[in-house]
Amino acid sequence: MAAYIRHRRLEEARLALTSPSNGVSITELAAHWQFADSSHLTRAFKAHYGQTPTEYARSTDPASRHPRS
Repeated sequence: MAAYIRHRRLEEARLALTSPSNGVSITELAAHWQFADSSHLTRAFKAHYGQTPTEYARSTDPASRHPRS
């Protein structure tokens, strides 16, 4: 049961990172989803998704993939 809850918290944090209206920091996400701090969220996120929350957010940001010329 604990693994399921942790998975759901990570999934919700991941969805928040991809939200177009997201202006929330990793620290705020960690607090909101009840991780001890941003380091704990970052480690858990990387273990689950293979990249840090920041890397994930950048990889899903359409503006970062198609820079203006």
